[in-house]
Amino acid sequence: MGLRRIFRKLRLRFRRPPRTARDLIRDYRKYLRLQRDDYRSHESEVERWADGQRRLVSIAFGGDPKHLRVLDCACGDGVGLDALRSLGFRDPVGVELSGEKAERARLRGFRVEVRDMHDLTVFEDASFQAVLSSHTLEHAYDPSRVVAELHRVLEPGGALRVVLPYPDVSPKNELAHPAKYELGLDRDDGGEMAARFFLARGFELESRRMDGFREPELWLFLRKR
Repeated sequence: MGLRRIFRKLRLRFRRPPRTARDLIRDYRKYLRLQRDDYRSHESEVERWADGQRRLVSIAFGGDPKHLRVLDCACGDGVGLDALRSLGFRDPVGVELSGEKAERARLRGFRVEVRDMHDLTVFEDASFQAVLSSHTLEHAYDPSRVVAELHRVLEPGGALRVVLPYPDVSPKNELAHPAKYELGLDRDDGGEMAARFFLARGFELESRRMDGFREPELWLFLRKR
């Protein structure tokens, strides 16, 4: 093991634990570059991940009326949108930071807006009856702001279906998942802190479950108060 790796391990072990993304990444432009370029992946090319996304959508939305207008926040290259359409939802909409990934989803026939999830003003208030947020919020710079935007674009009583990697304890991926400390994903508390994060921001909890089909995950099914 090189000296640089040894020193990094020692710094991570003895440093003060970060509380927010700002403790990890000072420059918002750097944050955007990391998320859009350095940590970009194509979900449709990872079979297990794509199968897991289709399974999630079937469980989370399978019993819902198919006329609902659904937003997939951070839709990637369209796996979740395609799963929603396969269930019978006519016009699910996506928002995605990466223009390249958004274009892949558009080629599947979906409307996808290239936007930072912290600013969804391209959509009016109460534009959607349901929102899917799968492996999204751990990537946020300011998860409170993102959740506020999701709350705003949902109708009263609208459904928010959230999937988060959990527990997410290793510091090795913290630049990719800078919000995990603020969300409490690094704490093995059964998802209690993560659930409270949403309850404090205008949502009520319908159900909470752990799932391990593709990786250890926390599923939170919520509704806008």
